Amino acid sequence: MNSQPGASTRLSGGTGQPPDEAQLNQAMKRLKLLHIKARLLRDTIPKMLDPLVQKQPSPDIMFNAFVKAVGDAQMDVKEFTELMRDETSKQVFAQVQKSRMDKD
Repeated sequence: MNSQPGASTRLSGGTGQPPDEAQLNQAMKRLKLLHIKARLLRDTIPKMLDPLVQKQPSPDIMFNAFVKAVGDAQMDVKEFTELMRDETSKQVFAQVQKSRMDKD
């Protein structure tokens, strides 16, 4: 899932005005995507260990399955990390923090 909703949308447009409804919807889509990706990471370690738990025909096959599972897990973590660190996510989190500060 490499979609990055709202990648070109600025939350406040740099004008100091509050974001409009379309921008808020894009921000909510981004947060939902991050939430889904984070929940999927819960299964990362069990998926990595699965080839070691199942009976394999040979040690080589078990090792290859384990290496593949670790590689897949690395890709999942890398994708989530990139989503968290990209500019759109930073803008969403900054807007959330600003909104919380305004309410206090």
